[in-house]
Amino acid sequence: MIGEKGKLKFSWILCFIIFSLVLLIYGNHLFKERAKKLEDMRKKESLEFMDDGWKKYRMMLYAGANMEYTDSKGNIRVIETEPVLLDIYDETIYPYILGKTPSLGSFRITEGEETSERIKNFNDNMLHLKIWNNREGRYMTIAENEGLEEFKDINSFEELWEYMNKRNDEGVIYINELDIVGHDRTGRPGKFIYDYGNGEIKEISENVISLLYLFRKKYKDKL
Repeated sequence: MIGEKGKLKFSWILCFIIFSLVLLIYGNHLFKERAKKLEDMRKKESLEFMDDGWKKYRMMLYAGANMEYTDSKGNIRVIETEPVLLDIYDETIYPYILGKTPSLGSFRITEGEETSERIKNFNDNMLHLKIWNNREGRYMTIAENEGLEEFKDINSFEELWEYMNKRNDEGVIYINELDIVGHDRTGRPGKFIYDYGNGEIKEISENVISLLYLFRKKYKDKL
């Protein structure tokens, strides 16, 4: 027969086993919860990474800038086309979410050979192009029409990037709001003029104007 001491020892062992199992189950639960939070965090970071890459790629196209990607190992890849950017997303995001790579890497844009001239053209168009606003019954600058702050000349690529990331009165970043300029802050056709500021105006044949054209087209040129 088992004595009182034996019973007590057995009870302690049983308690220890139960306690260990509880700790193991709880620890496993905490691990899964932490892993889920980490995965969710990585998914959020991946979305921000994609958004940053897409904004910088668009700015590269609009402003004639240079763009490159640096991965978690320090390798650099030049980005000149959209397929290259999409390849980077495919190669980077899924391994990062699974925890196979320590970071997503980063995108970088720098001034290109044509950037300075395109910024000057953008400045000119933003200051002089106007679109008819039915509610106000007058022509308005693009900044007024799109709910942006009063436009002032941009003097560097850094200022341009800062400007494009500001938010308008509806919380939309400028680069997205200016993507297509049309009637009443939509993509619908509107009526544009170029106001030379001396009483002379020129009617613009286009009824919607893209952000790309704001950088590239010289609307002030006369026929």
